[in-house]
Amino acid sequence: MALKAGGDAQAGNPIPMFRRRSPLYWLAVAAVLVLGVGMLGYQIWQMNRGPVYDPSRFALSQSLYKAMVDAHSARAKEVGTGDIGPVATAANLSQSIQRPVFVADLTRDGWTYRGAGVRNVGSNTAAQLYFTKGKQAISVFSLPASTASGAREDEEYDKDFNGSPIAGFTHGPGLYCIVGSSEDDSLPLAEVKRLLAAHRGEISKG
Repeated sequence: MALKAGGDAQAGNPIPMFRRRSPLYWLAVAAVLVLGVGMLGYQIWQMNRGPVYDPSRFALSQSLYKAMVDAHSARAKEVGTGDIGPVATAANLSQSIQRPVFVADLTRDGWTYRGAGVRNVGSNTAAQLYFTKGKQAISVFSLPASTASGAREDEEYDKDFNGSPIAGFTHGPGLYCIVGSSEDDSLPLAEVKRLLAAHRGEISKG
């Protein structure tokens, strides 16, 4: 009878809906909730942000860099070629290439203007202005924007290609760049970038 009474007493006790949990259990629950909220927030951010732009996708090709350097080097070997006159007259080349010309007047930075002309840069026709300063030389090229296919408007780029500092930008129908060289490695990429920034507004439609 005592056993039965004890069993009845047990049966009469209410069964708790929630058992007491250890602090570690609640910490694990909190961590799961925080992780879930974080993942939801990241998914919402991804859905609402704009398209991701990867500049490396639009880097100029190695062949184009080489073509610019080759054209610059070829001009350095020529003597007395090009239209020797005021730098501003180079704007007339736009009629030949049917695009605006980057008429960067580097004479204001101490460079000597050696003339301008139309030159093939790889498979593209480009206007080229040529300047020298001591053992340094610079070509200013105006190429079609199609050579930087996929680049955004006013996208900038710079590169030291085999010792030749190159900097440029896209704008409208053109890709405009400065290619430098020096016999004593005295022309750094930083200076070419500075010249580009100082003169990038000097685009002329002729």
